[in-house]
Amino acid sequence: MLLALIVALGGFLLGFDGTVNSGAIPFYRVSLEIYDDAFLLGFSSGAIILGSIFGNFIAGYLGDLLGRKRALVITGVLFALAALGTAFAHHIAVFIAAKIIAGIGVGIAILIAPVYIAEIAPAAQRGKLVSINQLNIVLGIFAAYFSNYFILQWVQNPELNWRWMLGIGFFPAALYLILLVLIPESPRWLMVQKREQEALDVLKRLRNAEDAAAEVTAIAQSLQQDDSRSATKKSVLAELAQLFSKPMRRILWIALALAAFQQLSGINSVLYYAPMVFETSGVGRDSAFLQTIILGVVFVITTLIAMVLIDKLGRKLLLIIGTAIMALSLGLASYSFFQARYQVPVDKIAAIKDELFKQQLLTAAANQNPDSYQQDRLVVEANQAQFFQGDKLLFSLPLDTPDIQIRQQKLELLAQALESVSATTYQSEVDFFTAIKSALVSAAQMALMNEKQLAYRDAQSSAQLTAAINQDFSSYQSLLLKSSIAINSMAVLIGLLGFIAGFSISLGPVTWTMLAEIFPNHLRAIGISTAGVLNATTSFTVASLFPWQLEVFGSAITYLLYAIAMLLCLVLVIRFIPETKGKTLEQLETSLVRGH
Repeated sequence: MLLALIVALGGFLLGFDGTVNSGAIPFYRVSLEIYDDAFLLGFSSGAIILGSIFGNFIAGYLGDLLGRKRALVITGVLFALAALGTAFAHHIAVFIAAKIIAGIGVGIAILIAPVYIAEIAPAAQRGKLVSINQLNIVLGIFAAYFSNYFILQWVQNPELNWRWMLGIGFFPAALYLILLVLIPESPRWLMVQKREQEALDVLKRLRNAEDAAAEVTAIAQSLQQDDSRSATKKSVLAELAQLFSKPMRRILWIALALAAFQQLSGINSVLYYAPMVFETSGVGRDSAFLQTIILGVVFVITTLIAMVLIDKLGRKLLLIIGTAIMALSLGLASYSFFQARYQVPVDKIAAIKDELFKQQLLTAAANQNPDSYQQDRLVVEANQAQFFQGDKLLFSLPLDTPDIQIRQQKLELLAQALESVSATTYQSEVDFFTAIKSALVSAAQMALMNEKQLAYRDAQSSAQLTAAINQDFSSYQSLLLKSSIAINSMAVLIGLLGFIAGFSISLGPVTWTMLAEIFPNHLRAIGISTAGVLNATTSFTVASLFPWQLEVFGSAITYLLYAIAMLLCLVLVIRFIPETKGKTLEQLETSLVRGH
């Protein structure tokens, strides 16, 4: 248990690094100037998965060449470097490069950690112990959400808060590197390396002497039957050829199907963009961050339940129950967005404009005096805005500057656009935002023709004007949704929490448990790497396309597509996935590869 907990801290870092970005997105998209590029926004978040694809490619090789322990040490170093790299990035290219480094660590850790745990665990407790890695992934996700919410309240400066959110991951990475000193090497890897006495010594620390000797004998017989001693000398291409051979076909298809469907569920779309996802239901930014904490709590609780059940109910039954829950929950979220209606209330337009103006005044003031973010009261007079903390005046901002006048003019144009669309009710957020942007472009063009304002005077073409308006619009969306949407937000929350609960008792822990179980000893590392590459590729595609999907298709269709994927997965599980609980790795090899 202690060894599993230490090794699974890599899972904590994986979960933390993968989802901490969700809270930083609303801020670094402005700081790094990618506010109007949905693809680049998605790529910056999905870059960690892109890196994990490379990590998956080399994980098996590193695990076989250096051993499981040294491979895990490499992941700790990569996580630490990536946390510092993203925190200090001042250009999107540097940010993405650091995320790719984190991803390489993710790709190695997500495969090597469960393999290590599976190779030291007794058969009767293997499912529970391997699930500790998934639990730690979930704890890392929860810690990221909680940390983001806390930092959002603590660091008001949007130029700094996202750097704290990302940089704080350095500290658990450093702790991980220190704790890895305590773990021994995997006994099965030692056996493959012909270091039988060392393997026996490790197993004697984990079992009684009789069980340790029996396990060494079983491993030796398995390696001899598979001719693993010569297989370790084969090239990677030769191992791949063996992996794709006819005797391995059933195992490979099971592994690839589970790896792909785990990500086709849309799990990383929800986790990587959680605050943005909740904002689409109109709850506002602070409430959206708070709801991500609730999501994290549900994730942790249901993962603990899965750890208790995985060796009792078995892998297959959990997959059936979980994927059914996921399909129903995603269907509920999709239906809620299909039923949603969007209409700007005429009587709220002035309040929307005033609230946005106050937000912009705070940004302008903080650019000159960062202490302005500590304000708890704003007083706007005829020629200045005063920011107070209690009775203490923090800063006075003149309102007659060209910058403030341009901001006011832009909000006047927004108010005109909102008034022009207020009589129409829209059935999707895509139509709603498209209509407002179109009305805003028309209002700006008319004002420029009449020379009534200077807000967008630098736009030399229609394309430049649209791009400038899209840049400003990114700061309007959250408040516009909150003020205009009519939706059963509780149904959306229940649907997404149900989805998380279903995932965390099925595809979350069971996928990696089964991948660590079903491959034979001599092909386990490269087999899991192959499945991991498909998993990471699917994840990168799904997560990177998510902002674009929301922008083009809307929430309703996006969640419907994920629900359909889970229905297909349910059929696959019922018809083709075997049960693996309670069997030794050698017994599974006999039944799945040799067919008896």
